Amino acid sequence: MLFSFFLLRNIWFSSAGVGVLIVLQVYFLIRYVNNTNYSLVKFLDALKTEDYSVYFSPSKKGDSFVKVYDDFNLIIKIFKRNKIEKEAQYKYFKYILEHVNLGIISIRKEDLFKEHADSEILFLNRAACEILRQPQHKYWHRIASNIPWFAQEVKSLADGGKSLVDFGDDVERKQLSLEVMEIQLLNAPYLIIAFQDIRSEIEQKEMEAWHNVIRVLAHEMLNSFTPVSSLASTIKGLTESGNGQPLAREALEDEDIQDINMAANTIKKRSDGLLVFVKDYRTISNVPVPKLEPINVKKFLSEIQLLMSAPAQEAGVKIKLLPIPANAVVKMDTKLIEQVMINLINNSIHALNGTPDPLIKLSCIVEQDKTIILVTDNGKGIEEEIMNQIFIPFYTTKKNGSGIGLSLSKNILKKHGGNLLVSSQVGVSTTFSLIFKS
Repeated sequence: MLFSFFLLRNIWFSSAGVGVLIVLQVYFLIRYVNNTNYSLVKFLDALKTEDYSVYFSPSKKGDSFVKVYDDFNLIIKIFKRNKIEKEAQYKYFKYILEHVNLGIISIRKEDLFKEHADSEILFLNRAACEILRQPQHKYWHRIASNIPWFAQEVKSLADGGKSLVDFGDDVERKQLSLEVMEIQLLNAPYLIIAFQDIRSEIEQKEMEAWHNVIRVLAHEMLNSFTPVSSLASTIKGLTESGNGQPLAREALEDEDIQDINMAANTIKKRSDGLLVFVKDYRTISNVPVPKLEPINVKKFLSEIQLLMSAPAQEAGVKIKLLPIPANAVVKMDTKLIEQVMINLINNSIHALNGTPDPLIKLSCIVEQDKTIILVTDNGKGIEEEIMNQIFIPFYTTKKNGSGIGLSLSKNILKKHGGNLLVSSQVGVSTTFSLIFKS
């Protein structure tokens, strides 16, 4: 406005001076805007290239840039800290995955079906290489060409799932527990392939199971054969002369005949006991295939309560049926599960001997993938060292027990595709859980 005023008044000198000032003002304004843009471009480039060594010095640009540059430096510092934390977490989890005994491979799902070199493996840990006996491959097609059966099995589980695979040679065989999981990252499907050789663990568990069974069998047989052997020696001594020749009937006294008869009866009794033992052993190993049909749990437990009320009342024990969910329905073989329930309740009655206000509670829990029938008593409980052995065949803490009830019951639940578990607190309660998969 001043420049226009001077120009209209024909004041040329003043107009020229004001014009120069206007040019300088425009120059410095453009310079200011350019400096601002250059600083902003420098800041954005630092974020884009993740160059967090960039620093903006507020003192060189004046007071108007102090707050802006301080914020720039703070944002770069935060990004730098986040990147360091992210890299530390990545190295931490990678270290863990490299040192677990579980083989892990990660690839893009679309690369699973490619045959060329760009099907890159995103992660392959040391355990995977050792289990598959392969070097640290970079591309999936190399594993697929070297171990075609593995690649084919993974393809069959591409949408997720588990399987058991046997592989190896005559010298060493392995049983692979394989699981493939699909995850979505950045709107793209990725596969995590996890596998583990479980043959050694299975063999170890089988060996421990056999040791336990053999120990119990040896104990039971020794209990039977020791008196039999002793009595056989007694009979032999009564019926032989000093030089080992059989004695004539006339040489035997009435007392000797009575001793021989008593020894023979004892041998027969122990032999019959051994036959019962063998029969019980066959019972455990020959559980029939369950005939499954949907059964209402409330009705089933009500019948069990009625069935066991007489022996429970005789022992002074109360059986209480807790509220059962209306939708509690289980596929079971009624006769077999009834046998399990009778055995568990009889065990509880025995455990409640001498307990004040003895009580057995029957209840049921319905979950998304399973239904659980619970048998709980307020007896003396089971000690920790005993709890680990109660399902071993022929192990018993009862004076006249056979030791097959709980092992047979567990086998029946296994035949149903479920399980029989126990939890106990000494001096408080014991709960047996019959687990049925949905």
